[in-house]
Order: sequence, then C-alpha cells, then structure tokens
Amino acid sequence: MSKSSGAFFLKYPAFSIALLALATPSIATSLNVPVASRVIGFVQSPPIGLVVAAIVYEPGNAASEAEAAAIETEIGAGLTVGRATIKARRVSVNALGGLAGVKVAFVTSGVHAQQALAEAAAHDGILTITGDTACVQAGRCVVAVSAAPRTQIIVSRAAAAASGIHFGSAFLMLIKEI
Repeated sequence: MSKSSGAFFLKYPAFSIALLALATPSIATSLNVPVASRVIGFVQSPPIGLVVAAIVYEPGNAASEAEAAAIETEIGAGLTVGRATIKARRVSVNALGGLAGVKVAFVTSGVHAQQALAEAAAHDGILTITGDTACVQAGRCVVAVSAAPRTQIIVSRAAAAASGIHFGSAFLMLIKEI
C-alpha cells in the first residue's frame, strides 16, 4: 500500500469499515469479529487504551459455547482497533453481574435470557454486538453484524438509546438502522 492510499483510509475511516466488511471472509462463528470490533471505534467518544469486552454465552448450549470459544480465539491476547486494544472475558448469561466494568459485550447466538441482558446493558451503558439479527430486531442488542451471505450491520435505535450509545453520522450512513 502506498503512503497516499494509507492516508486516504485514515482520512475516511467509514470507507475502511465498508471495505473490511466486504473483504472479511466468513468465519466459524456467526459473529464477524473483525467487523464487530471496528464498530466500537464508531461510537461517539470511542474508547482509547485497554477495552475489556465480555463474551456473553449460554452455558449448556453447544453452539453458544463454540461461538464464544471462536470469538476468544479471534481476539486472542488482544485485538487492536484504532487506539483501543480489546481483551475479552467470558460471562455466562446466568451471571450477568460479571458485566461490571465492561463497556462492550459480544453476545453469542443462542442466548435465551436476552431481556435480562438488555436490561443489564441499558443500566450500565454497554454496547452489545451480536451475530444474531433477531436480538437486534427485538431491541435487545444494539448491533448485529451478519457474516453470510454478505456482511451487513444493523443497529437497533431502541437498544442504542436505552444504553446511551450514540454513533457518528458517517457510520450511520453505512448501516441499516431499525
């Protein structure tokens, strides 16, 4: 990449997320982690430094546990996005007190206690990101990032407002808001 093309992507970060969404291959998890992690940078007053993210999963649900493991693998020891480094820890949907101090939660598909999760997220101002579009359509998760057949980002206005989450206007032009 030439220096001038690198400057272009720094000047137009919204364009870079659009390209990332198109170029990121489908992964084993239903959540497109590279795109989902980039969403964090589009929150007004984006986090800087260490960002501890929860991976909310349903114990006993093999698909949910597998997705949580896949998300952990993708984040690894830390995933740097912009000026933030994401580190993740698992939180059972049965122990939502584990969300204390977290500002971002990756929610696996198959979590049944979505209403309790939505209430905890709203109370603590947590950005919830999932691959489960039904969670966003129900207004219980803020953002859904689908991986197949093409990457799409959907934001629930109701869930975002309840959690006090606001996105920049450039981001809102790239996504579907419901």
